[in-house]
Amino acid sequence: MNIAYCLSAFSDPVHLARLICALDGADTEFFVHIDRKVDAEPFRQACAAPNVHFLDDRQRVRVYWGTYAQVEFQMRLIRAALDSPRHNDHIFMLSGQDFPLWPNSRIRTFLQEHPDESQLAGICLDSDDVAECNKHIYRLVRPQLDWTWLSATWNDRLSRLWRKVLKVVGCRQALHFTVDSREWRLFKGSDYFCLTRSLAQYAYEQWSTHPEVRRYFSRSFAPSETCIHTIAFNSPDYSRQCSLHHHLLQSGKMFGRKFTTADSTPLLDAIEQHNHDRN
Repeated sequence: MNIAYCLSAFSDPVHLARLICALDGADTEFFVHIDRKVDAEPFRQACAAPNVHFLDDRQRVRVYWGTYAQVEFQMRLIRAALDSPRHNDHIFMLSGQDFPLWPNSRIRTFLQEHPDESQLAGICLDSDDVAECNKHIYRLVRPQLDWTWLSATWNDRLSRLWRKVLKVVGCRQALHFTVDSREWRLFKGSDYFCLTRSLAQYAYEQWSTHPEVRRYFSRSFAPSETCIHTIAFNSPDYSRQCSLHHHLLQSGKMFGRKFTTADSTPLLDAIEQHNHDRN
């Protein structure tokens, strides 16, 4: 069983290297996207191993939080993991600030016990079960400019202004859309997950071959939390593969988030010692 870890980072190459070291194994490889707004060289130097593959500069995107750029790098990382000569059975999507709370042995055992299950949870936003206050932001039209002749700062400022204008004039989008004459409902979850190879392939194909999917999510809020989830949960086959599992140690979760070298080193040392004792 081979595992691909897709990682996105924009800061703290030291922690990224520690994360990769914690997850490393004979059956793992890593695919890394570095935000185009920052210099990738410190990350490449910190994580120089044969099984660590960085997306080249042509594939890197300037990332603005909550925008379609995050879907673009997700899909590029998935494509790289699928194209690898190694047949990757499970594909994780993680942040460069994450860290495993489970030892590698437990992660592998869990995946071996659930070979056909994706760790992807979602809630349907196009539902009366979700309060309007929790879904109104997903009705807003939120495009993001990325003109190469403008700085990232000015692209972001103009995008924010554009969104305010669209909001004032009442532009909204529905929480469903049509794909191949069939209505898809919008689902939301975390933008960090684990997919089986087959679901990763299916999600990439649906995204790359249906312009209506790309069009909808290109103007959505936080589409990295909705795009792949919507594709999966609107599939009669893959919706059954996704588990609605509801990541610190007593939580029972596999990963924790938002670690930094500056603030989290003692906690990371404790987690690593805990996992070493359990391996």
